[in-house]
Amino acid sequence: MGKFALIKHQRYAHAKQFKRANRALRTLRTYLGRIIRDTARKIEGRTDLLGEIVLGRMLALARRVLDQKQHQRRPKVYSLHAPEVECIGKGKAHRLTS
Repeated sequence: MGKFALIKHQRYAHAKQFKRANRALRTLRTYLGRIIRDTARKIEGRTDLLGEIVLGRMLALARRVLDQKQHQRRPKVYSLHAPEVECIGKGKAHRLTS
């Protein structure tokens, strides 16, 4: 369901149908928020510490993705599997222009 919504968003954006693409993106953000809340509810009462730590990190990363804005300046998430990745943008990497 989420994968199809992502493909739909990308197709609309590629076809320059940005209002439809934004609607699909809103749907994706709704799915992500629902998954975050559901997972947080399920791990709330758990006693095993390892699962809570691992899922807690993933939930924190997912919340950062959900809360970030398009033109926000600094700590953006560009990759879920490698969160340390930064965008170089235009110019040199050491200048931190983006």
